Amino acid sequence: MKKHFYSIWFKIVLAFFWVIVITCATVGICMHLFMQFNLWRFMSFPLTSVHFIILLALISILFGSLVSMLALHHVLNPIMELSKAMQKVAKGDYSVRLDTSNPHIKDEIHDLRLSFNQMVQELSSTETLHSDFISNVSHEFKTPLAAISGYATLLQDDTLTIEDRNEYINIIIQSTKELSQMSGNVLQLSRLENQTIITEKEPFRVDEQIRRCILRMEPIWSAKSLNIYPELPQITWNGNMELTAHIWNNLLDNAIKFTPQGGEINITACQEGAYLSVIFQDSGPGMPPEIQKHIFDKFYQGDSSHEKKGNGLGLALVHKIITLYKGFIQVESTPDLGSSFKVLLPMESL
Repeated sequence: MKKHFYSIWFKIVLAFFWVIVITCATVGICMHLFMQFNLWRFMSFPLTSVHFIILLALISILFGSLVSMLALHHVLNPIMELSKAMQKVAKGDYSVRLDTSNPHIKDEIHDLRLSFNQMVQELSSTETLHSDFISNVSHEFKTPLAAISGYATLLQDDTLTIEDRNEYINIIIQSTKELSQMSGNVLQLSRLENQTIITEKEPFRVDEQIRRCILRMEPIWSAKSLNIYPELPQITWNGNMELTAHIWNNLLDNAIKFTPQGGEINITACQEGAYLSVIFQDSGPGMPPEIQKHIFDKFYQGDSSHEKKGNGLGLALVHKIITLYKGFIQVESTPDLGSSFKVLLPMESL
């Protein structure tokens, strides 16, 4: 930006320089013609030194003003155009773009135009993301709230059988859990949005944490008769226990969700060089490449039919936490052959 400023300032100074040169040259030529052809005789008043100075000053001012306006218009017009475009952006219009189509202009003004267009594009994308986020949050909250409200109303019916009443209560409890989980994920994502480092690190046993995660979800995977095979040697790792638990909980929940009745899930952990490696492999339906590209996007659900319960926040949260750890997550998936999520987290000195 400093380079751009000095370049623009140089153009303004250069414009004023040429204004002075052209004005002086033009006035000099005019005076020469007056003297050469004795044009003074057509004037109705006698020419004195004072009159000559006044006449010269008037010609210089008029001609200098005209040339200055033309020169400054040429120099400052791109800046005024940029200023007007920025005012539109400030009012919320992200559709404005500056012309950068001239291939012969590659100066600093051209670079500013390119930077401005890129900035507006990013702002537009961010605005769209925020709008989609709010829209999706509203939509996802409405579903469990509608279920809670609807079945709570039905419970007021005194003629309900015990079986129907218990079924409605279970649906309300399940919807409440979904709402609580989604609220927790939204709050956690919002909290991590502007966070750049992981704090409150401490050494802990990763293998034990993953085993506790498996035991905590036993009612869910037992209901589907799933077989879980953990290969978890003793591994001590330095990190934030709460945030790391979110990784394992969401990956296991995702594997359970998409593994069919009677399927199996393999969980392995080991140290690969400077990284802690943890793999969650399921025997679910797998994913085509077009779905794999978006699975870490907020509220994205590959199952458009919504047969699988979810709100598309779990994997987005996993990706955010792993990114804060400066780690990686790799996905390998083939339709009808299951999916594998490999997490690589850097090992740190304890």
